[in-house]
Amino acid sequence: MPLQACPLCEKEISKRANTCPNCGEPDPFRYYSRKSWIERIVWTIVIAVIVIYSWVELLPMAIEALR
Repeated sequence: MPLQACPLCEKEISKRANTCPNCGEPDPFRYYSRKSWIERIVWTIVIAVIVIYSWVELLPMAIEALR
């Protein structure tokens, strides 16, 4: 049975474990895939806010400066 380090507590556990017996992390080997989805959502929101701010505030100022 292959052992791998838990992504949270870094203790050796079975790759087939449903939870980490040390820290209690449910489904420890899907931790990074859940984390990556959250990061993608957060970065998408940040980029959308920057684009909307630029469109609403900075674009009219740039057009006015060019006149």
